[in-house]
Amino acid sequence: MERIQNYLNSCGYQAHKVTIKDDIEALILNDMNIEYVHNKGYHLRSRPFSLNILKTLADAIASFRFLTVDDSEKLLKLIESLCSIYEAPLLRREIMLTNRVKSDNEQIFDNIDMINSALHNNQQISFDYYDYDINKQLVLRGGVKRTCSPFALVMCNEQYYVVSNYEKHGDTYTNFRIDRMRNIKLIDLYRNTPCEILNLEQYIKSSFSMFSGKSEYVTLRLPLENKYCNIVIDRFGKSVLMLRDKKSDNHFIIHVPVRAEYPQPFFSWIFSFRGKVEIISPIRLKERYTKVLYESCVQQYMN
Repeated sequence: MERIQNYLNSCGYQAHKVTIKDDIEALILNDMNIEYVHNKGYHLRSRPFSLNILKTLADAIASFRFLTVDDSEKLLKLIESLCSIYEAPLLRREIMLTNRVKSDNEQIFDNIDMINSALHNNQQISFDYYDYDINKQLVLRGGVKRTCSPFALVMCNEQYYVVSNYEKHGDTYTNFRIDRMRNIKLIDLYRNTPCEILNLEQYIKSSFSMFSGKSEYVTLRLPLENKYCNIVIDRFGKSVLMLRDKKSDNHFIIHVPVRAEYPQPFFSWIFSFRGKVEIISPIRLKERYTKVLYESCVQQYMN
């Protein structure tokens, strides 16, 4: 009680012990889990977030590439305010921000606010979209401002994307990285909706590295081993249908949607299994993958 009084006095508030006790009783009535321990004083027994939950949030913030170092620091300090002064240093354990790949876009939070406003108001947005050149300088892609109809904000591979209907590809959805976007503005036009219905869960599963394009179903053959079952479920979710291959007792078949219009990320994923995973159909995609492998082998031989 004496420490509480001294603290309040240092802040310019003259508080009586009875008043402080009444205030604490009011906090308890409002679900603050405060306990009185004889000869020790008052103790806050629990908080809305446990230390383990706050550690998880802190690690996630540190890993997000779309956040700048300063933005990450601000969020970490906010999270520290949710725990005690004794627990706060534990949140910083082994978290290094300066050595991580981070964005330098200081408009991230403004971008998110603007996109959410567009979603809420059913409006289109305009923005500048940038790439890095060889000199590590940002250059405007295409030299023009872009216009799109946003439909969702999604997280994938530590990056933040807006799934949208872009005027250049009006019949499907296009992904833009938020950290590459600048100067977002609302447009007084209703959003355009493509013919393709957006099933966000399926859309993310079918998009390797969030490449855009129309999805098509691809049939794959994999070894009948638990580690490959794990890989399939991690990639496509538990709803994926895994069937034993009728032609081989040692393999199983999956039939999954893949955005194969730009198949390089998908091909890289297949290649990582060193021939253990086979594309069965469509034949066109299988032949294209075979051609990529052949050209890669020729290139390595020439080098």
